[in-house]
Amino acid sequence: MRIGIDARMLFMSGIGTYLRNLLGGLASLDEDIEYTVFIQTDDNERFEPPGKNFSPSLVSAAPYSISEQVGFVRRIESSGLDLIHHPHYAAPVFGRVPMVATIHDLIHQLFPALCPSRLAWRISRMLARRTASRAKLLLTVSEHSRGDIIRYLGASLGKVRLTYNALPRDWGKSVRPEPPPGMGDGTPFFLYVGNHKTHKNIPLLLEAFAEVRKRLPAVRLALTGEREGLEQDMASFHLGDEVVFLGDVSHERLEGIYAAARALVFPSSYEGFGYPPLEAMGCGTPAIVSDAAALPEVVGEAGLIVPVGEVAPLRDAMMRLLEDDALRASLSEKARARAAKFSLRALAEDTLKAYRDVLSPKETG
Repeated sequence: MRIGIDARMLFMSGIGTYLRNLLGGLASLDEDIEYTVFIQTDDNERFEPPGKNFSPSLVSAAPYSISEQVGFVRRIESSGLDLIHHPHYAAPVFGRVPMVATIHDLIHQLFPALCPSRLAWRISRMLARRTASRAKLLLTVSEHSRGDIIRYLGASLGKVRLTYNALPRDWGKSVRPEPPPGMGDGTPFFLYVGNHKTHKNIPLLLEAFAEVRKRLPAVRLALTGEREGLEQDMASFHLGDEVVFLGDVSHERLEGIYAAARALVFPSSYEGFGYPPLEAMGCGTPAIVSDAAALPEVVGEAGLIVPVGEVAPLRDAMMRLLEDDALRASLSEKARARAAKFSLRALAEDTLKAYRDVLSPKETG
């Protein structure tokens, strides 16, 4: 069996994390399968095949480009593949090779304001529907996203399979807490990991943190990304150096920061899964998340879940984890146990079964 995996997003966040975990998991399962891993030409020096049966194939067509609809399709067609796996809703529109696609969420289709333009939204909606129609099987990362795909893309119940995201092997098992620079004096800090797009509700987080500081000034907040675009919110809530913007942080460094945080705070209004809460739990750090989309599904009883968009419940949850050491210790233990259920092997096995079922349709009835 020869399987192609579209890994042009391998070194991006989100889907890149999914791809790196999937490749690592597949490499541990079956060396009889030959994998062709399509990567962008610029990523050639960074890519290390996870096994001897994984061969890179360089592609100049970037994701979301017009050239991927022609040149990339030709590359796939000429590679002698039995199946191609695209990890995103924006798969090429045409192609004769049987396809499996992973659709992580429908955020671009459900929230037009998050697209660069109305035209971009219409194109994303067209691509998602075409991918759902063309794929032999659709994979997704949460029951919530599965429901969205069935509801909004018209996919049948049996065509959409759940393959939960997973953590890298050994993530958090021997991690040492390493606070960000300038925050190693023992002062407790909350952590946010992710981008600053509108649905992430960063202004809400800043407002809740400002209220926490009125009650307990000796606390800080660290956020990945830059301060740019949040200056007005920072000024409105009278926040200064107690909020630290970390910029881009490598996964290796992020692991220690998770472990050092009092809690991860993730008040997003929509997530198809939500990697940061899972990563935090894997390091024994409780997560405070909103009750939106897939977040309660991921966190379960291993964190605190608050109503989306409300400041007071978010503030109160943060105060609880500052003042109640027993609660934090209990949630920390539950977090590790919860994270362990999102198995790298399960992700790989479920995905490989999807490949086999597409190529052996009699097995699926």
